[in-house]
Amino acid sequence: MNSFSKDTFLTTEEVARLLGLPEVTVQRWEHQGKIPYKIINGQVSFKKSEIIRWAKAHDLTIREKHGKSKDLISEHLLTDAIVAGGIYHNIDGDDVYTVFHNALNNLGFIDKKDHDRVFDELLNREELASTGIGNGIAIPHTRNRLDLNLNYAHVAIIFLNKPLPFNAIDGKPVTVLFMIFTTSVKEHLKMLSRISFVLQKSQLKEMLAGDIEDQNLITQIKQIESDAR
Repeated sequence: MNSFSKDTFLTTEEVARLLGLPEVTVQRWEHQGKIPYKIINGQVSFKKSEIIRWAKAHDLTIREKHGKSKDLISEHLLTDAIVAGGIYHNIDGDDVYTVFHNALNNLGFIDKKDHDRVFDELLNREELASTGIGNGIAIPHTRNRLDLNLNYAHVAIIFLNKPLPFNAIDGKPVTVLFMIFTTSVKEHLKMLSRISFVLQKSQLKEMLAGDIEDQNLITQIKQIESDAR
C-alpha cells in the first residue's frame, strides 16, 4: 500500500487558496525551500497537515471551507502597519528604479542614512522576481531583513502618478504599491498574508482603482480585518 494513501495532499493552487495567498507566492516559497513539499509521481504536492502546522508556526492565515479565516491576530494589525507607514499619492516615475527612489524620499520613518541600502535591497528583490501580483498592485519588499530601528511593521501604500510596467504576473501595469518593512521574517510573512487576504476583497480592489480618501481606505481595510477575526 502506498504510504501516502491515508494523507491528504494539496496542489500549489489549493495551498494558495488555503493560505489566502497568490499562487505565485507559494511557488516562490517552494523554489526557495521555505515551505514543506514532496515530489509524488513527478509532481509537487503538499501534505495538508504539514502545511497547516507550518502556517500556524508562521502566524499565517488558514482559510476554512466557507471563506472564514483563522488568522492568528497579534497586537499589530495590517491597519496599524498602514497607519504607521502612511499613504502617499502621485509618486512620479517612468520606471521601477525612479519610483522606488521617489517613494523612499517620502517615507519619513526611514532614516536618510538607510536610504541607499533599502533602495538596493528593494531593487535586488525585484530583480529576483517581480512583486507585481496582478490587478495593478505590487508588494515591494527587501530581500533581506534590515535593521531600520522600527518597533513593528510599517506598510506604506504608494499611489503612482501613472501606470508603470512592472512585469506583473497578469502583465498589467501597476498603479498601487504596498511597500512592506518589518522587524523579522515571521512578521514579514504575517504582513504579506494579511495584505494578500484583504486584496481578495473586490470592494477593496475597486477602491484602490478609484479616487479614494485615505481615511475611507483605512476604514475599509480595518473592517475586512475585523470580519476575519
